[in-house]
Amino acid sequence: MSSIKGCLSKSARVVLFVTLVGALSSSVHAQVTNLSNGGSINFAYLTTNSTASVLIGDKLFGNFGFQYTDTTGNTNDFVAPSDLVLSAFSNEIGFGVSIQMPLVADGPVIKDLSLQFSVQVVNSADMISGVELQVVGAASGLGVANVSETVSTEGFGAGGIANLAVNFGANTITPPGGEDNVTLSTPQCMLWITKDVIVSGDPDGYSETNPSQDFATISIIDQTFAQIPEPSTLALLGAGLAGLLIVRRRK
Repeated sequence: MSSIKGCLSKSARVVLFVTLVGALSSSVHAQVTNLSNGGSINFAYLTTNSTASVLIGDKLFGNFGFQYTDTTGNTNDFVAPSDLVLSAFSNEIGFGVSIQMPLVADGPVIKDLSLQFSVQVVNSADMISGVELQVVGAASGLGVANVSETVSTEGFGAGGIANLAVNFGANTITPPGGEDNVTLSTPQCMLWITKDVIVSGDPDGYSETNPSQDFATISIIDQTFAQIPEPSTLALLGAGLAGLLIVRRRK
């Protein structure tokens, strides 16, 4: 799937969709998982199987990546792909993914989690016109938490067209509500998302006044994608409306 750059034709979308559904129903070795709203899958499966992908509505999510580092070296507090869960998610904007994670920094700790995935429209004529990022997190004392991401069109980190970010500090959230969004100047059929998730209790040492309050966490990241019909679909719709007007005038 990663080699497909442009929009699929209607016939190609139908063939691809039927093939995916057939694979899901007939093969125990299928790498495509069809998730209905609220359905979930462990992130370890998606990163262990290089060809694994998830079909949610009209979107195929794939090319999943995971990388984690921290400053403590404490293996008891290590975050692994198996600690993350990906769920199908939808709201008034559209279909997307929700990623649940236990990322917590308490005291002089910095934890850095990098995530990546691609998203492609596979059985719809509607192109992706916008991206929304919603984050559930918190911070207190000297703690800070941040989720930043790059939206690209030519692979991870290549052809970047947008950046989003949500930040948590003591009693502050930027932007308000923990939500950031962007409207794409040129709608796309496929995007590549790279996320950098960082939580820091206190990178410079314990707070002298109350070290127990230096805390930061990120627990949920929701990502949804707005869509609009591709130009050819709009042209067909316009032609249809024009035809109806002509018929009505003749009558």
